[in-house]
Amino acid sequence: MNLQIAVNGNRDIFLNNKGDIAFVRDVLAVKESAQEAAQSQLGEMIYAVDRGIPNFKVVWSGAPNVAQFEAALRRELMRVTDVIGVSEISAKLVGEALVYTATIQTPYGTQVLTNG
Repeated sequence: MNLQIAVNGNRDIFLNNKGDIAFVRDVLAVKESAQEAAQSQLGEMIYAVDRGIPNFKVVWSGAPNVAQFEAALRRELMRVTDVIGVSEISAKLVGEALVYTATIQTPYGTQVLTNG
């Protein structure tokens, strides 16, 4: 069983109806972990400096390389416990924002991650 602290749409933890910290299990727990991995930038991971998405290098360098971002995102998602596959990743620039959608497979089911 996979267990993770639940977060709301703003990525903030919250309390359940009993006043306890909310948790999610199984497929939703894997989704939370994968979403955190997708948002982890290289350079912010001070204890794992070789991990994370190289946003500054491949996206915000003046000439965004969306394919390189997608490859880095796939690599990081596959490092998440209980992610057994990434069937689809789609990223594109919308104005000045990079928007992505990724579909992950877990032992508990399929989930879609997005930042847009």
